[in-house]
Parts: sequence; structure tokens; C-alpha cells
Amino acid sequence: SGPVPSLHSLACLVYQRSRNWDCSRRITMCRTTGKLQAPTSDAYDPAPDLSLAKIRAVIPKHCFQKSAFRSTMYLLQDLAIIGALYYMRPWFCFAWWSPLRLLWWNMVGFFGWCLFVVGHDCGHGTYSNNETLNFLIGHIAHTPLLVPFTGWQASHRKHHMNHNHVENDHSWKPLPFVTYKEFMADPLSRIFRCSYGMLLVFPIYLLSHTGDFCSGNHFNPWDRKLFDKSETIPALFGTISILAWLGGLFYYIDPLTLLDAYFVPYLVFASWLSLVTYLHHTDPKGVYYREKEWTYFKGSLSTIDRTYGKIIDYLHHDIGTHVVHHMLFTSIPHYHLKEATAAVKPVLGDAYLFDSRNFVSAFAHNVQTCRWVDQKAHVVKYQHIDAEVCKTN
Repeated sequence: SGPVPSLHSLACLVYQRSRNWDCSRRITMCRTTGKLQAPTSDAYDPAPDLSLAKIRAVIPKHCFQKSAFRSTMYLLQDLAIIGALYYMRPWFCFAWWSPLRLLWWNMVGFFGWCLFVVGHDCGHGTYSNNETLNFLIGHIAHTPLLVPFTGWQASHRKHHMNHNHVENDHSWKPLPFVTYKEFMADPLSRIFRCSYGMLLVFPIYLLSHTGDFCSGNHFNPWDRKLFDKSETIPALFGTISILAWLGGLFYYIDPLTLLDAYFVPYLVFASWLSLVTYLHHTDPKGVYYREKEWTYFKGSLSTIDRTYGKIIDYLHHDIGTHVVHHMLFTSIPHYHLKEATAAVKPVLGDAYLFDSRNFVSAFAHNVQTCRWVDQKAHVVKYQHIDAEVCKTN
């Protein structure tokens, strides 16, 4: 008799044989829990009897009303808090060894993220009904965060129009298995896409031009991968705004103070942005589509709602309420999203995805388990079997 097979080899055998099954019955074994993962297939509709029009019909009409005054109150709230934190900086950072410095960095960075969300409404046109006002406020909110408003608006629009499409999405689209192996073999890609280092990837994403997992250089108005010709002048305005902002900072403030008081909080802001957007679109429950199986409506149903706790939810403007936002992203301002979601949930039923886990543990878990998707199937979910187990994929 031969040696007793290991669990590793049994998992390999199960996976290899499952690859020969009919696509609608294909299953894969989860090595870490022993449970069966959801099938991949070539046809799936989480809500076949629903449509975007039916969803819109159940949302109270006032949820579609935009108030420039109300939006501006949120803008002023964020600016006032950030201003107060800078005013109190000497009380937190009275010495290089002060443990309160870490707290100050995190608070300033977090409220920078809150300010970004106000600019996010501007980018979608939900800050107000005035496009010029949205454009100007978007720059006021995003320029201090070193985010080119028009560039971000362009890539974010493409993300919304292709959300959860395996090939065409522009934000946290899943890695097919072959690409995943390539990323794991490259040290930088492994750190910034396949580990907790992804929290710091946002500034790299803004500057990157080449590759299937970037939208284009957000600072270059002539980058035709990202911008249409009609967007060149608005994009140039955003880039000049940031250069002028940085020029002023370096002219009036010494580099060491800038590092401590500005660039470290900036990294905290970027980490919050990456954390929240990653959790919106990366989850074991999420479904991702290719080719004709993808529709705008099905893609929106694969985004994930969650809470960050009542206080954080309020402070960062309920950005975790994301499913309805992806359905009607140019129509509902952030302060109506919770009410709109409450109206929609009974209609969506099981098609509504909500993650009740603590967001820190959810992020730690998802980074380890949401690794790759099937290379060819039209409907896929994340898998997390080690590459050594799945090398036949």
C-alpha cells in the first residue's frame, strides 16, 4: 500500500477533477475551512424579476432632491474640524516623542477622508444641481488631498459604468488566476495589491499610466487612456491647482514640518480611501461578471454595504451605504442614501449584500481570502486556495 495522502494532495485532486465538470456545477474546495465555495458558472442573475426602474420607483421622491446649502454645511463641518485640529496641533505634538502625535496624525487623515467624500458628491453631481458649483467645490475638497478632481472624476465614472466587470472595472477589479500568480511573483505588486500594503496604493494608482489595473495618469491632462480631448482643459486646471498648492506649502513651510504635519496625515487619508473602496467591492459574497453576463444592474448588486459604527458612519457621510449609490450614483446625495436603502432592502431581499462584521476584521479576512477568480468563467467569485493547490487553473 502507498503512503496516506495529505489534505493538500486531496484538495488538489478534488480541484483538478472539479475542473472537468459542467460549468454550472463546478465547485472548489476551501483549504482553510473545508467548506465548499460558491460555484462559478456561465449564467447567473441575483434578481431576475427586478430592474433599475422598479428600484427607483420604491425610493421616496425627496431622496432625489439635492441641496447645495445642506451639502455646503457638510463641507464646512469637515473644514472646520480639520482647521481646529491644526490649531490644536501644538497640544498634541509638543515633543517628537509625544504619543499624542499618532492620534493627531490619524484624526487629521481621517477627516481628510471625510472631506474627500464631499468632493465625491461633487464628482457625481449630487452636491448640487449646478455643474459649475460642483466643479469648484470638488477642487476645493480634493486639491488639498493631492487628488486631481477631473482625473479622479473621469476614472471614477468609468468605474461606476463598469462596476464589478472582471476586465472593464476601474476600481479593485478581481485578479484572474494567471494575473494573481504574476502579482505574487513581483515584490511590489505583491505588497501593493495582494497584502495589507494595498492601503498605500492610492497615490501610485493616481500616477500610473501602463497596465490593466490602472486608469491612466490622473495628473497628465493629455493621457488619452483616461481623458477625452474635451476633458483636457478641466484636467489641466486640476493639475495646476495641485502644483500651486504644493508650491505654496513648500514655500512657506519647511520640509520636516510638512512631512510631519501634512504628508503623514495624507498617508492616513489615502489608507482610509483604499480601505473603504476595497471593502465596497471585495468580499467573498460578491459576484463578478464577464462579457454578456455583465449588466449595469447586476454589477451594482455585487457591491457591499457595511457599517463602520454610528459615529464613523456619520462623520464620513454614510459612504458605507453603497449598493443604492451604485445603482443611482448621479441622483441621490449622500444624506439620503440610508433612507433610500431602507426603502430598497425589502424589494431586493436576498440580492442585497450587507457585511455585518467589524470593518477591521473584515479587511484582515478579505485580504487573505479574496485572492483570485476563475480565468474564464463568465460569473465568478473570489477564491482563496493557495497557488500551489490551484496551479491547474
